[in-house]
Amino acid sequence: MLMASIFTARQFSKPRKTRRSLKLRWTVSWTNGACVMKRLLGLALILFLMPTPDRAAAGELFSVRCEGGIPARLYFATFDVDAKAVVFETPPIDLETNFGITTRSGEIISKNDGKIEFMLRVRPGRIGLIFDSNKKTMTWPGLDDPTFRPTLTHPCTVTPPRSILSFGVRDPILNPISVRCEHTGAVYFTMDAASKQALFERGKEGRGFRGEVTDAGQDDVTLSMNFEVPRRVVWSRSRQTITIEGIDGDAARPRTVVQCQEVPPRTMMEFHRESQREETPLHGSNNQRKRKTGRPCRRHER
Repeated sequence: MLMASIFTARQFSKPRKTRRSLKLRWTVSWTNGACVMKRLLGLALILFLMPTPDRAAAGELFSVRCEGGIPARLYFATFDVDAKAVVFETPPIDLETNFGITTRSGEIISKNDGKIEFMLRVRPGRIGLIFDSNKKTMTWPGLDDPTFRPTLTHPCTVTPPRSILSFGVRDPILNPISVRCEHTGAVYFTMDAASKQALFERGKEGRGFRGEVTDAGQDDVTLSMNFEVPRRVVWSRSRQTITIEGIDGDAARPRTVVQCQEVPPRTMMEFHRESQREETPLHGSNNQRKRKTGRPCRRHER
């Protein structure tokens, strides 16, 4: 009986000790597991936020600055991968005459392994290029016989999307703002205090007027716009208004105040949107009437 009672006591007391031990071990393991999971989630978030070589080509709007040729020349391309659109531009060789300035629109044909293949509309037809976002290079494919046209590869730098104010400008416009006003149709003002540049666009007409920023404060930005006659224009952030000062003695040009709102800064992609209204798509039917190609937008009047 004594041996039986000892055996019975051991039989029931040992599992209770084991259950407490397992409970303690499970608690410690769960705590350690939670810490590990938090670390893994944090690491995953860091890896997700880290830029990757192909992030520029993943879907957002971006530009590239490339240089090539003999003598070396700068050129730029702005991509909208989602819209399959591209705008190619070269700044002027001569700043006084604007000689050499060009703007061409095109379409992205394919995107594979970080390579964006696109076609540009040129006279008399089209030309294909390839941007490699991994190697940061622009390739101008050549002919099978390089005697006549060798393949060219130029180094590039990925940049934020070029502002519409960047047209014809080598240096980047870093902090532009754009406002949209409803005044006999949509109109836009884009301005940049650092470069002192300003641009007025009249909706679908594609007509633009250049100007300059004459003063920039915390609330107001004052512009001098070269309309048919110079006009003083003030953008008020707090009131969300554009005020166009009138001209004394000219009843046709009174003081005008219009309600506006700030919108995402307008980029060089506006040239592509304008070209879509003027040109036949690259992959259109042969029966479609071909329209005149060339500059996709009127030159901004000065």
